[in-house]
Amino acid sequence: MTDDGSARLETLRGWWRLPDETRKDVRALAKAGRHHPDTETAWVAWRWAQTVLPVGAPEPGRFRNIVSAIGFWLHILVDLASATHPDDPAEPRWLDRRRARRILRLGPPIN
Repeated sequence: MTDDGSARLETLRGWWRLPDETRKDVRALAKAGRHHPDTETAWVAWRWAQTVLPVGAPEPGRFRNIVSAIGFWLHILVDLASATHPDDPAEPRWLDRRRARRILRLGPPIN
């Protein structure tokens, strides 16, 4: 894996290492237009969002979201047939891109 690939994977792992409740709080606060109050958590979310939806990448439109959602369910069926490494985070999906877009619209979590 290249350095960029390993850095990307580590960023995704950092997000998935956050407790479920913390990720849920980040998503709810971003939907409300606010950063997470813990600065470190806010930066983990910001880096994750930049990885999921890199600068210059087109924002997914409705058609792309529908195709991606279909691909998501097909991927689940394929994953059931093959084992994946438990430490590898899931690749970002259509819902992740929507959540990342909300976080990125807030701007970086600068105090």
